[in-house]
Amino acid sequence: MRPAITISIIAALALSACGQSSDSNSGAGKDGAGDRPGITIPDGNLADADFRVKAGQYRTTVSIQKVVAEGLPPQITAAMPKQQSFEYCITPEQSAAGLEGVKQQMAKGNCQYESFQASGGKVDAVFTCNSGRGMDMRATSHGTYSDSGSDVAVVGDMVMAGGKSVHVEQSVRAERIGDCAK
Repeated sequence: MRPAITISIIAALALSACGQSSDSNSGAGKDGAGDRPGITIPDGNLADADFRVKAGQYRTTVSIQKVVAEGLPPQITAAMPKQQSFEYCITPEQSAAGLEGVKQQMAKGNCQYESFQASGGKVDAVFTCNSGRGMDMRATSHGTYSDSGSDVAVVGDMVMAGGKSVHVEQSVRAERIGDCAK
């Protein structure tokens, strides 16, 4: 697998874990839990959790701080894009899905949370993904959230088919930039 594709996969999985998606027709999000008790997954009741992002147009920017890919010369990883942004619309229906929508988005990537805690505008999560094609990933994320965006640091470690490893450290910032285009 080419290194740029590997980075894109990690970014997409990280965004999925945060309830965002690079697919403009999907994605549910997270929102400020404010003073409400912390939300914990996987044991929590998702239907009762109020953890939603406002509907609207969003921009997500993924900034890569570090990439270490086993067997790849450092000059190749140094030449990879350091930042990528994309925009998408979160519909009122997707917003209303809250954490259940996040869980469904994770399942699309064969991912699940080992832990997820959110309270007082802070979020910490550990998630794993299995591509079914010999690629496994485990990532941790720590950051802040509100009902109009998030700023999360993600550290991911992947084992590719053939046993090669990839380590990525990145930040993922999502922000509401207005209403969805009609």
